[in-house]
Amino acid sequence: MPGDSGVEAGCVSPKAVVEYPLPAAAQTHEIVAVPGTDLVKVALDPATGAPARAVAHQVGGPAAGLHGLAASASRPGLLWATLQFESKVVLLDPVAGDLDGPPKILESYQLPAPARGPHGVIEERGELWVTAKDGPQVVRIVPSDPPRFILYPCLRRPIFVARHDNTGLFFATEDQSSGILRIDPETGETGQVPIPPAIGSTPVGMIAGPDGNVWLVLLGGSGGGSGTFGRITGADTVEWFQLAARSLKTAGLIHLAWESPADGSPPRLLLLASSMASPAALNAVVRVTFTPGFAALDTEATAVMATPACMTHRVLAHPRGWYVTELGACQIAHVSNGWAGAGPRAVDEAADYYSDFGVGVPGAAAAYDAPFGS
Repeated sequence: MPGDSGVEAGCVSPKAVVEYPLPAAAQTHEIVAVPGTDLVKVALDPATGAPARAVAHQVGGPAAGLHGLAASASRPGLLWATLQFESKVVLLDPVAGDLDGPPKILESYQLPAPARGPHGVIEERGELWVTAKDGPQVVRIVPSDPPRFILYPCLRRPIFVARHDNTGLFFATEDQSSGILRIDPETGETGQVPIPPAIGSTPVGMIAGPDGNVWLVLLGGSGGGSGTFGRITGADTVEWFQLAARSLKTAGLIHLAWESPADGSPPRLLLLASSMASPAALNAVVRVTFTPGFAALDTEATAVMATPACMTHRVLAHPRGWYVTELGACQIAHVSNGWAGAGPRAVDEAADYYSDFGVGVPGAAAAYDAPFGS
């Protein structure tokens, strides 16, 4: 309208969030960067990154409960997977070159009692670390011959485990107990890192960060979340961050992933907001940047999923976009990252003053580019 005032936002690329139905399954859960319930392998368009074809494959028995997936650090191209209801951890050859070819189980580890219900798995320095959420324990597997199993008891429902590179300690999220387990792998000593109720509750996603610390997110409960995530900087120290946009202050965050820009700029963090705990909560990917040294949040950019209450579950950063699994909708979403680029196209939706006005582009006007990938 004539007479409008404000900063011209410049050229803004439209957000492109496209959801792709997958072969029917009870849930759509984990995702890893090997092209690849059942294991669903997805072929990507080499130009746009859009899913082109998906094929489902059963791994283990019909009721095995395929759950966690993680790329092997020592054997590129292979995957570690957990079979929750068989209490097994298996090494898979996904047969990535053949979309229709069934994955092959190369190794299998049966968790010893009382450990059961493996959820997450990571490989660190030739050893496996597994969260046994129905035990509850964190299990360390030393794959010698025969393999050794070390069990670390914890509070109810360990979900993810990660190594703190700066200290060598391991941490695990305990969602049902709203706590964080700390493990010293040298001494076997364990301890608990509390989460202040005023900060939030229900830690779920946890990963190692590029700064040598461990990062985690809080999901909250049936009343929603608090838009809070944090980084563990020492044995008992957690620095907490809260998203700035008003619409994200009650977001339940379930997972996270680091994005390394191709231009060499500082890493950016993807946070996955989910309706997993609260049906009314937002399902979205929020990309955040930080001031130097990760001292504070600098910018936020939000891409909302098209299907309401889809229960987003995992997020993967990829050079051709971001990929999100939707547990409740049996879909995979492809989010183009062109709209959240650098320079004049940068999206800074919720920083400082603008956080009171939602997640739109700061300014009174915006000119839109052609749709991403057109």
